[in-house]
Order: sequence, then structure tokens, then C-alpha cells
Amino acid sequence: MTNLCKTALTAIILSSFLTVGLGCGEEVVEAPKQVVKAPKQKPKPKAKSIIDLKAELSIDHRVYINEEEAPRDENARKALLRFFDAMLRTDTATLKPMLEGVEVDTELEDQKQLDAMVQSGLQAEMDKVSFVDVKVGTSSDGRQCVMAVYETGMDYQVQVWYFAKSGDSFMFTSENTPPNLANNLSGDWLTHFFELKDEMIEIANQPDDDTSYTIFGGSSESDGDSTGSSRPRPNPGGRPGGAPTAPGGPLG
Repeated sequence: MTNLCKTALTAIILSSFLTVGLGCGEEVVEAPKQVVKAPKQKPKPKAKSIIDLKAELSIDHRVYINEEEAPRDENARKALLRFFDAMLRTDTATLKPMLEGVEVDTELEDQKQLDAMVQSGLQAEMDKVSFVDVKVGTSSDGRQCVMAVYETGMDYQVQVWYFAKSGDSFMFTSENTPPNLANNLSGDWLTHFFELKDEMIEIANQPDDDTSYTIFGGSSESDGDSTGSSRPRPNPGGRPGGAPTAPGGPLG
């Protein structure tokens, strides 16, 4: 009887162990999920400085663009440097493909203007230029543009150009820029130019009023001095102690 009890007790104990073992089983450990890392994107290359690009492209030393004002896009920087370098050298082979504008007799107006200026002695005028300060900004209607302020002796002239990317290159379109304008500009010259331009358009739309001419440095009096020489000498800020002027008048 005692052996029978022992056998039954042993069976119960074994049964309970088996039950526990089957109930728990082995703990299933999930494999760690793989973290898929996004491929590292190469940082955009930083545009070369204006100084480095001038050396690389052999740009005329007279061309100046403020590093802080220059476009962030390196190709745009190159286009500006090449354009005004070609202007100073009167390199029409480089300039013409970069000019864009209204087509007149199968030729673009700005290209025709360039030809006319070359025939009128543009090269000789450019040879007199000692410095050209290229100011970069936007027009009042949001178009990217530049103002070139030329220095010839103690005289100052300006040219204003729009520029925009076209395919793989940049194209330039002239803005009508009256002569002797430098004497009328102050503060941010490019911004002030478009303010005067808008004011001129507004006044020109009024009947019997010639003020639009005098706004841009002209004179409505036959014996008046249209050069504005009595005004203080301008200082565009591209060069310490002096300000630039332009050759032979504006192109456009």
C-alpha cells in the first residue's frame, strides 16, 4: 500500500512538471528589426568665391562684385563675371550670345545696340574705364538684375541689366538707363533706380507734364545743366573713397 501511494505521488509530481513544461514552453525571442538608414546625401558644393573665380576665369581686374551680394549659384557668378569682362574687352563674340531682347529685323535689339556702340568707339571708351562695380539685386517686379556702375576718371555712369537662366546658360536683357543717372541715385542704388523708374512712369501718364525727364537727370530748361554736376559726387560703395562711372553711355 505504501509503495502504491509512492507510485501515485510520483506520477502526480511528474505530471505537474510536464504540465508546467508544456505550458511555458521556450520563450520566443524576436530578431531585432533592421534599421534601414537613408543614404547620406552629398552636401551641395559651395560656390567658389568671386576672387577665386576671377583668377580661374582670367577676369579683368577692373570687374568687382561684392561677395555678399553675389548670387549663391556658381554658374550665375561665372556668367556675371564673363559678361562684364567681355563688355570691358568689347568681346562681341562672347557678348552677343548672352544678349536677349526684342527681335528687330531678325536681330535682337540689344545686339544691334551693341554693334552700333562698337562702331561708335566703344572699345576706346572701355579702355578709359578704371573700375566697374556690379551691384546684384532684384527689380521692383521681382526680376533678378544687376547695375554696373562704371568709373572713368571722376565721372560715373550706370547700366542696368536683367539676367535669367536659359537652359544651361544665362541671358542678359538691358533696361533703358538714362545717362548721368549716377548723380540722382542714393542709398541702395539698384532699389532707388526702380523707384525713380516707377515714379517716372506714373508722372509720364499725367497729361502735359515733363517732370519724368528731370527725375532721371534731364533738364526741362534749355540753358540748364543736364549733367547734374552741381550735385554731390555719388558713392556707390564698391570701392573705398570713390565711386564708379560708365563708358560711352548706357547700352539699351
